Amino acid sequence: MTRLLPVILAALLVCSLPAVAVSSALAPAVGTGLDRSTGSQAAVDAAAIDWLELSEGPAASGTGYVGVDLGAALSEDSNRLEARYANHRFDARMEQAGSDAERRAIIREEADRLLEAVARLRERERTAYTAYYEGNSSERELLATLAEVHANAAVLEASVTTLEEQTADTPGVSLDSELEAMETETHTMQGPVRERVAGMVHGEADPARVHVETGGEGVVLAMIDGDRFYREAHRMDRRDLDAEPQYSSLGQSEDRIAELYPSIFPEARWSYSEVGYNTHRGTGTYSEGSLTVFLDTRTGDVYREFKMLRLDQLDTRVVETNTTDGITTTVSGTVPGGPAKVTLADAETGAALSGEVTINDRTVGTTDDGPVWFVAPRGSMTVTATVGGDEVEFTVDEETASQGTVRAAEGS
Repeated sequence: MTRLLPVILAALLVCSLPAVAVSSALAPAVGTGLDRSTGSQAAVDAAAIDWLELSEGPAASGTGYVGVDLGAALSEDSNRLEARYANHRFDARMEQAGSDAERRAIIREEADRLLEAVARLRERERTAYTAYYEGNSSERELLATLAEVHANAAVLEASVTTLEEQTADTPGVSLDSELEAMETETHTMQGPVRERVAGMVHGEADPARVHVETGGEGVVLAMIDGDRFYREAHRMDRRDLDAEPQYSSLGQSEDRIAELYPSIFPEARWSYSEVGYNTHRGTGTYSEGSLTVFLDTRTGDVYREFKMLRLDQLDTRVVETNTTDGITTTVSGTVPGGPAKVTLADAETGAALSGEVTINDRTVGTTDDGPVWFVAPRGSMTVTATVGGDEVEFTVDEETASQGTVRAAEGS
């Protein structure tokens, strides 16, 4: 069992999402600056968005409303308590051990326990993706599970750190590869959107809507929080644990990131670091927001990405303008799955109006303090604006709603 656990863990790292017959290459949503015949970058569209896309686009997508979930919160608390007890028991056993040989045996036992716990948690995440992809669970159920997985992964990460410290103080122990694998696994089950969802589940943050996209090879979560847009994308199929590293230095990875993110790279201020298990991390900050990417040094592909955009700095395009009963409703946005907004104005004077905005029968906010921001759904959208006693409704068709440019973070 001891020898099998690292193999199981590595397999889960690659096969962490439901298997579906789709291309493993990323496909841009609409328009691309990438010349596929040469792998070189063509003219860059200043309005384009570079980010990690799902292969062939999402196979399933939707929006879930997340609020306090007592069951999920209690389950997280119980898991946290169990982990705290296990850590305390491990530390106590190490203190009471009478020899290095006994300490090595305890460390081996703890490593096996954590390897198995991490593998179980990854399998739970995968099961949740599959259930949503196959239509057997809702967005809210998936998000509640991911919030719990995020919290448990953070707890396991702390346990791995404790094990690492005890290992460093015990002669004759070599667990570097296993520790590195577990650290990577726990990291990849966490993210900025999941962290916010966990806060909502515990009642520590206001309820909100979260956009979900899944495909055969990945998952994307996105949401609006105040004046920020947050997005996290995971594509664990873009790793190859058996290949030889192509990008051994941070400088090589920097050049690769420049190729993958041409509209962001020149403007951003970047920092780079090695985070273990053949991964280089690049973090860039720029006028519109920030971007963190995790590059597999063996494939040269980004397999994980966090993006934040400042809404007040964001360039948008008008998707559709509708004037009915003296109310002008304007829908502006970027791309499907990206930030979009609705403004309401008096058709004659142009003065801003206060009203409630609904997208696809879900209320997204009111224009009391300015535009209503939301994550644009895939496909067509029905927009309803209610001002006073007047209600205006119209549909933005899929072709119109899909305009915009996403350049997938994809290499040659």
